[in-house]
Amino acid sequence: MISVRLFYVTTMELRYETLTFSLALNSINSNGSSLIVYGVVGLLNSWQGRNWNVKVMYSKAGVATQILISTAECDILVDVGDGTLRDLLELDHDFKRLNAIAITHGHFDHVGGLWTLLSFLRMIGRTSDLVLIAPRSCGEVKNLVKGFMSVYGETMPFQVVLRELSNEEKITIGRMEIQAFSVVHRGSTKVYGIGKRVPAVGYSIGYDKQRIVISGDTGMCQSLRKFVKGADLAILEATAKEKTIKNSEVHLSIEEATEIGKTAKEFILIHQCFR
Repeated sequence: MISVRLFYVTTMELRYETLTFSLALNSINSNGSSLIVYGVVGLLNSWQGRNWNVKVMYSKAGVATQILISTAECDILVDVGDGTLRDLLELDHDFKRLNAIAITHGHFDHVGGLWTLLSFLRMIGRTSDLVLIAPRSCGEVKNLVKGFMSVYGETMPFQVVLRELSNEEKITIGRMEIQAFSVVHRGSTKVYGIGKRVPAVGYSIGYDKQRIVISGDTGMCQSLRKFVKGADLAILEATAKEKTIKNSEVHLSIEEATEIGKTAKEFILIHQCFR
């Protein structure tokens, strides 16, 4: 049996989500995968595992993405786009539980809320270290932390511990084993077009004999296929409406993301674009 959940608000989004539904459903085989399509501002999309859960707090391409993972011991964020603090406050989040932030790459819609969140934690008097996980050589993250510490370092009650991970390197947070894997991603702007490849990773996160995979922004690549296969949950970006050679190293299409997602037990499509 295939489970499909669609969320929509306005008439414009309803039309687009109906298209998404058609493309995704036609691409799924009867292998028992469950598809959750996330594409609407303000709605919370969740997954419940054994003793842990995942919440896609927000995800829209070119705006922000932030995902909260909660276990019995602690919480982590995967990406920290603009509005992350607001989203956490709306959830009445216990900030003492936040042990780490794992960033997939340095583009603004994935790191835009970092300065605000660090400022808030400083304001409320956090004292325990905060681990910041990022791809090796991710200049945006390193410079954000450096800039923040240059302004507030003398009055910081906690340490920001930057851990840069290379392909398939691991780190343990609480009882979560977090493994980075390299993906292929290029930025793009209206004026300058498609840019150079940037340091970018996805994350495979294991806890209590279950595993989730978060793709980050990526084109189709073998590493993504490898880590998604057999995962209990895959959270996959699906920004492009159609697969083209031009966007092959920028974003996954809905069709590509669905194809990969059905190799996991359940999958969520995020980071969609309504432009």
